[in-house]
Amino acid sequence: MELRVSTNWDDSLLDGLKDTCTEEIYGKLPFDVIGGARPSFLLPQISREQAREHVTHAHKAGIRFNYLLNTMCINNIHYSRKGYREIVELLEWIGSIGVDFVTVGFPYMIKLVQEVLPGMKIKASSVCRINSVSRAKQYEDFGVDEMIIDENINRDFDTLSAIREAVKCEIELISNPCCLRDCPHQLEHVAHDGHASQTHSMDNSCYLQFPYFNCTLKKFTEPVEIIKACWIRPEDLWAYEEIGFNKFKVVERFKKSEVLLNTVMSYQKRSFDGNLIDILTLTNPDVYLKPNLDYFNKPEHVNVSKIGRIAGLMNFAFRDFIYIDNKKFGNFIDFFRENGSCRNRDCEKCGFCQRTFDKTGHFDRDEAEKRRKPFEDFIKAMLNGDVFKEN
Repeated sequence: MELRVSTNWDDSLLDGLKDTCTEEIYGKLPFDVIGGARPSFLLPQISREQAREHVTHAHKAGIRFNYLLNTMCINNIHYSRKGYREIVELLEWIGSIGVDFVTVGFPYMIKLVQEVLPGMKIKASSVCRINSVSRAKQYEDFGVDEMIIDENINRDFDTLSAIREAVKCEIELISNPCCLRDCPHQLEHVAHDGHASQTHSMDNSCYLQFPYFNCTLKKFTEPVEIIKACWIRPEDLWAYEEIGFNKFKVVERFKKSEVLLNTVMSYQKRSFDGNLIDILTLTNPDVYLKPNLDYFNKPEHVNVSKIGRIAGLMNFAFRDFIYIDNKKFGNFIDFFRENGSCRNRDCEKCGFCQRTFDKTGHFDRDEAEKRRKPFEDFIKAMLNGDVFKEN
């Protein structure tokens, strides 16, 4: 088994990863001309020189570095003289600091990297939504060295097996995502995050995270959605190795080092004893790095006093009112191995995930209800324009 771990740019994280099965760390600047799948205000505000030093430290620890170019939209700037030059300059800088891999979000970037940085290893991001044999083969034909599978099929063992048999390149699975399964906001969210981390567009608006608020509200009012999310328990890695997968990605880039290391060790040991929520990406200010809230100080776009509520809305922890005992899942993964994809299954008729939550989870509904109205009010304020009124 090999792990690929997000970096928060803390060198002590690398020291902790040295004696684990971590082969690669991945990250990016908080903003650049291409952007990525996280908004800049959530990421450590590091410089190019700090990035260079961290890459060097990773290599000394025997770990390769993967730079993320994993947005799905760059606002067509690559079709302009200025935009093209800025993108090429970024790629040349990436090459100059010793990056080993780049992860890209759409085919043009594959071809451009091959042109500008011949020999650079290229990985197709999960935002490419590789979820079928056909799409996997097309990306392999583009010349990628690795691909990350769409996490929405993490429990579709028939499709995973078929993809693994169809392509020769390396394949990576995201181990601990917690997006809603088949989330209708998913593509919108990735596009938003990309624009909120691009030098040419991040200041053209004030990204208020409409997808995040809707997604989070659904999870803490219907906690069975956490069970439905397509994470992989440390105890269930064997089921994926059995069909040919041995590379697993651990997220999240804005978590504290000790939290990332604890999650890595859970996967390394193939065992976690505690609240499953603690190894997923769910709101908890105690485990996240402090966001750059200065980003929201944009009176030219929003009413700053009204969006001040954002900090309060994010200041809670799921674990305070939802507990999911990871050791009570039993043979959970066998249901999906034996019964096939959930794609054609009606959750309400099936009920497996609800029965699993009833067995493993505890939900303090009263505590969750205290948070419902502020979330709903803020979502409404985005839709009725209240947050955009003059300051």
